[in-house]
Amino acid sequence: MLKTELELNEENLKKTIEENILKRNSQLIMLAKLLATVKENLTISIDGKWGSGKSFFIKQFKYLVENIDDYTDNKIITDESKPIFRKLNRENLIVYYNAWENDMHTNPLKSLIYNILNDYPKIKDQITNFKDFSKVLKSFLRDFLYSASFEYFDINNIDKLNNFDDLAEEIKTIEEVKTAFNKLINEILGEKKRLILIIDELDRCRPTFAVEMLETIKHFYTNEKITIIVSTNNIELSNTIKNFYGNNFDSYGYLDKFYDFTINLETKDIKSYLQQRFNYCKESSIYQDTSYLIMKYLNFSLRECNKYITLYNLLENYFENESSFNKENNYVNKCILIPLALALKIRDINKYNLLTSNQGEKIIVDFLEKEVIGTDFEKWLIELFNIKGNNLNQKIIDVYHEIFNLEYSYQKIPFFEILSLLGTNIKLND
Repeated sequence: MLKTELELNEENLKKTIEENILKRNSQLIMLAKLLATVKENLTISIDGKWGSGKSFFIKQFKYLVENIDDYTDNKIITDESKPIFRKLNRENLIVYYNAWENDMHTNPLKSLIYNILNDYPKIKDQITNFKDFSKVLKSFLRDFLYSASFEYFDINNIDKLNNFDDLAEEIKTIEEVKTAFNKLINEILGEKKRLILIIDELDRCRPTFAVEMLETIKHFYTNEKITIIVSTNNIELSNTIKNFYGNNFDSYGYLDKFYDFTINLETKDIKSYLQQRFNYCKESSIYQDTSYLIMKYLNFSLRECNKYITLYNLLENYFENESSFNKENNYVNKCILIPLALALKIRDINKYNLLTSNQGEKIIVDFLEKEVIGTDFEKWLIELFNIKGNNLNQKIIDVYHEIFNLEYSYQKIPFFEILSLLGTNIKLND
């Protein structure tokens, strides 16, 4: 089965920017303009539901900053905007940190520092005085090295730090740790003016780690040279905080204290995404048009669109090989009922269970009333389904209830067999 999820690699980052598949190039430029003017500590939230492409967005941003001169076409990134990205690259060190991949660590501050230092080969040339850097690093790591697992930190990447017998005095207070931390950041930056730290996937972490990471940001990342971008689903992160502090805790107010700006990533135009990404809905196809309307109705994320296409392509073999007997009812099944069941399995398991237990009449009617009735698409379906009296709703509901009656099962495409591919156990009427 062909998987449709876009891998987060350099080739796909480049392609999605060049073709503007996600329709977010303007937001990338907006973010660059904002960061280019920052002179003090700033925390920005990139907020979007799961599957909305947050990780892609911030990786696109990092890629553009580091490779802006590869874009010679003025149509992709205008010549007016390119100097902004060049300025960011010249003046900023950008570090990406995936919180979810690191939430096995017990100390978020330690984990963040390890992440920066493990990228050391990329930034070592920027450190103008390694002797001073080594001294500051030893001071900062005094407490951490004795309690940490070296599994997550390749100390051999740091030149001349093989012997820790001469570590500096123990840092005992929070203020001393802050001071050491700021010195370390200044040494790492070297000639760079600022650090842009991207923290991704915080909403997927263990509640303890997520809350401790936020507290770390609040207490330690107050250096004026640091900009923090937190890429997360704030609704889910808010729920995580409530799980930690209790349901009566004001988790929204808690989060609001951390963010200076919030950039919302919404899936505004999934039809354009489907057309560019999958060559979908470009030609007359009743199945693809219905699928698009269902995805629109359910407010699909980009990831959910990808998953739907993957499963739809698998099930499509059954659509093309059914008997021509009672073809109008077959069309209702394959154009409306099966695509709706497939989409609900992805988006809303409770409604899916209702639909597959002969209790989904309200769901079907709601979809038709909101997306189909009163449109040209309704006229096409009426003609395709050979409906007399133009009562589309009733025709579809009749076919829907009929599929649960074993007496007529020989007349239809293998509806139950198709749904069984989705891992569904259908209960038929006796």
